[in-house]
Amino acid sequence: MVIKELMNRFFTVVADPYSEAKRRKEQGQKVIGWLPTDVPEELIHAAGAFPVGILGSSNNIRLADTHLQVWVCSLMRSSLEMELCGDLDFLDGIIIPQTCDTTRALSGLWRKVCRTPYVEDFLLPKQVKRPSAREYLTGELARIKTSLEQVTGKKISDETLDTSIRLFNENRQLLRRMFEIHTHQPGLLTSREVYTVIKAAMYMDKAEHNGILRDLIRALEHKAAESAGTPDSKARLVISGGVWEPPEIMDLIEEAGGVVVGDDLLTGMRYLTPDVDEERNPLEALADRQLNKIPFGGFDNQNYERRRFLLDLVRNSEARGLIFLHLKFCEPENYDYNDMREALNSAGIPNLRLETEVANPSLGQIRTRLEAFIEMIGGNPIERTL
Repeated sequence: MVIKELMNRFFTVVADPYSEAKRRKEQGQKVIGWLPTDVPEELIHAAGAFPVGILGSSNNIRLADTHLQVWVCSLMRSSLEMELCGDLDFLDGIIIPQTCDTTRALSGLWRKVCRTPYVEDFLLPKQVKRPSAREYLTGELARIKTSLEQVTGKKISDETLDTSIRLFNENRQLLRRMFEIHTHQPGLLTSREVYTVIKAAMYMDKAEHNGILRDLIRALEHKAAESAGTPDSKARLVISGGVWEPPEIMDLIEEAGGVVVGDDLLTGMRYLTPDVDEERNPLEALADRQLNKIPFGGFDNQNYERRRFLLDLVRNSEARGLIFLHLKFCEPENYDYNDMREALNSAGIPNLRLETEVANPSLGQIRTRLEAFIEMIGGNPIERTL
C-alpha cells in the first residue's frame, strides 16, 4: 500500500505537470522551461529560477501547423502548440538545445511568434571527442550562465552552482537506484511506473522529488527482500529512441509479456547519467557531464559508437530483444536506424521498430506488433478481460 500511495503522488504530478511551475510563478519566482533534454537545469536552479521540462502534450495540433511543416516531429509541434494556445503563459523563458534541424529552426520561430520573454539556444558540439569540444562547451555554458543572471537578476556564484549540482546529482543517483531495483525484480514496479517517476522529476521541485523517491526506494528495498528469489517470466527488453510517448506504450509492453530493463531515451537513462563531478570547477564539470553522456542520434562519439553502446546495453541488461521507439519524422533516429538495426541483426539480437506520435497514436496496430514480437522472443502475456 505504501508503494501505491507514493506512486500515486508521481502520477498526480504527471497528470497535471505544470501545477508546481504555476505555483512558483504566482509566488514571484522566475520559471524557465527547457526542451528535452540536455539543458543544464543546474544553471537555471542556481539562478534562483524554477526549471521545468516542456515535453509536449496529447492535445490536437492546430495552431503549430501554420508555422511548422507536418513532417516535423510531433514532440516539437505539440510543444509549440502549447505555447501558442496559452498553456505555457507561466514561462518567463525557455532554453532550446540545438540537437537537430528542427530544434535549430524552432528557436528562431519561438522568438518570432511566441510570447515567451526570454528564449535562449543551447549550442552543443556535434563531435564530442574533438579536443576543442570541452573548451567550446565550457564557454557556451558560461554564456548561458551570464544570460540567466541577466534575466533573473541573480549572480550565480560557484558556491551556489555547487549546491545545485549536489541536489541534482542526488536526484540522478536515487533514480538510478530505483531503476536498478526494477531491473533486478521487475515485478515490484511496472515499466510505466518507473518512467513516470523519471518524468515527474522533470516537473517537480528536486528536493521534494528526492524526498518522495527516498521513501519509495526504502519501500521497494523492503519489498524486494521479502520477494527475493521469486521467478519472473517477462521478456526483458531494451528501448531505444527519443521519448516514451505515448505513455500507453509501456502498458502495452507489459500486457504482451515484456518488461523494460534498459534504454537510451531522452526521458530515461540519458536524463539520469552521468553525474557532475562535485570536486571540480562547476562549469567545466557540467561540460564534461554533457560530453560523457550516453550516445544519441544527434551527437557523434567516435570512441563509443551508438551501435556498440546498444549491443552492450542489451547484453549487460540480459535483455532478449530491443524495441526502437521512434517518433514519426525524428531526423536523428531515422538517420541512425539502419546502422543500429544491422548491428543488432549481425549480433543475433531480435529487434522491432515502432513509429509513434505524441498525439493520436495508432495503439491498436502497435499492440498487435508488440504481441507478435514478444511472443516470438518469449514472454508470457497478461490475459486481458474482454
